[in-house]
Amino acid sequence: MKSKKTLLAAVGGLALLTGSAQAALIASFDFDTASGWLADGSAQTRNSADNSIINCAAGALPGTNGCGLTFSGAQEVTDGYNTVDWFSNGGVGPSGLDIVSLSGTLITGGAWVDTGIITHRNFILPSPATTLHTLDLMSEFSITSPLLLGPASDTFDISFVETPNQGGCPPPNPLGSSCDDAFTIDGLPEAIVFEIDGITYTIEFRLFGGDGFIVADNTLYTREDEENTLFVQARVTARQVPEPATLGILGLGLLLLNRRKLMK
Repeated sequence: MKSKKTLLAAVGGLALLTGSAQAALIASFDFDTASGWLADGSAQTRNSADNSIINCAAGALPGTNGCGLTFSGAQEVTDGYNTVDWFSNGGVGPSGLDIVSLSGTLITGGAWVDTGIITHRNFILPSPATTLHTLDLMSEFSITSPLLLGPASDTFDISFVETPNQGGCPPPNPLGSSCDDAFTIDGLPEAIVFEIDGITYTIEFRLFGGDGFIVADNTLYTREDEENTLFVQARVTARQVPEPATLGILGLGLLLLNRRKLMK
């Protein structure tokens, strides 16, 4: 009976210490984002007449970059613009991509929250045409409250296939438009993991297809002759990290339990 009381005292000490070691959970985090399509010379266009690839030089204007892309709008990141357009020989369009950077609040353990909105203006272009082939999107994510972690930056590497816009499209054509266009995206930001007062927080990111977009792994299908919307989203989760002292008391309790079993 004496050893049983000793064990209960140890377990009671564990519960007391565990309660005292637990830190208050941070219930929410305010965030800010900044994004831009990069006019730094990394982009390429494709001439559908002969399938040749045109390398862009650094610069926002077509006459400067030499590849037919026009970058415009706000600059939130270095060499990055929130709009990029491409043109066809027939003058229809322009087709293009827009990015809107959002601020907001992540609730710990809550739902996914929009951090950015991408719109693809997908016009039917006559052939031959000069269209987007590859493009980089720079995105910065910052926690602004309750603490400032500083911006976490990542680059999305985007490859784009502009379909012929006529019948006889090769599968898949999941949206069922005349010919769904397709983006391949590489470089989705990795999760941000940090610890505060013994609690580990993880911020994850994903792409979520809105109207006119289907997300299939890292391939995005977009409907022809429409303005289509894609969302960049984030969420935060948390887990308690056991304190070393707590683990020590737990080990003591297990040791006393084993000794009691041996004394029977």
